[in-house]
Amino acid sequence: LLELKSKYPDAKLLVGNTEVGIEMRLKRVQYQVLISVTHVPELNALNIKADGLEIGAAVRLSELLKTFRKIVAERPAHETSSCKAFIEQIKWFAGTQIKNVASVGGNICTASPISDLNPLWMASRAKFRIMDCEGNLRTAIAEEFFLGYRKVDLASDEILHSIFLPWTRPFEFVKEFKQAHRRDDDIALVNAGMRVFLEVKGEELVISDASIVYGGVAPVSLSARKTKAFVIDKVWNRELLQDALKMLPTDIILKENAPGGMVE
Repeated sequence: LLELKSKYPDAKLLVGNTEVGIEMRLKRVQYQVLISVTHVPELNALNIKADGLEIGAAVRLSELLKTFRKIVAERPAHETSSCKAFIEQIKWFAGTQIKNVASVGGNICTASPISDLNPLWMASRAKFRIMDCEGNLRTAIAEEFFLGYRKVDLASDEILHSIFLPWTRPFEFVKEFKQAHRRDDDIALVNAGMRVFLEVKGEELVISDASIVYGGVAPVSLSARKTKAFVIDKVWNRELLQDALKMLPTDIILKENAPGGMVE
């Protein structure tokens, strides 16, 4: 694969062909070289480790869903909050036929602003392992991987090798959100991934770290950094949540052409 990528740096890598196929058939986009990575063993690996889950970029969504369910059944509950969020989000992601062929890496690298999963990767502190044509590896934080509309931190001589999802810690919680016209098999108007890490200080729970990421509101999955900074080191209560809601408009400025639509 690396030799082919080196020879054809502009080639499109395919697994499920759910995005590229639409571009070629309906949008009349022409790609000179297509490379199928469906059966590359290293890209199909799923490794459960002491500190998290390593996911090959070509792993199908249905296989990932099955693995998450196994992890939730077998590992301590405090470690699996992000896994539970992904289970719920993947459950409503497209239909069974699509999940059987669509890959994790394909969904990530498409960098759709309404991707249901990218806000969760960002919120869950996931890391992406990237390999160049010489076999050298580097790591990119999910929150910094998406550079713009359908643009990611990948050079022409690089591929997404795998994703590392760390286990959650005690008092760390991850939650998914999706609003669409239909509950099942529909694209999102808006979606989100949120995480909060609480610490016990005296008799109160204080927010030590947090992530608030929205999809469908901007050209790229958007991290609400100002709101995140606002809630850090504050006591976890309903009043703080209401104040955080008032902060959100400083992070998210909805334009009429927002990707999710229905801005009103």
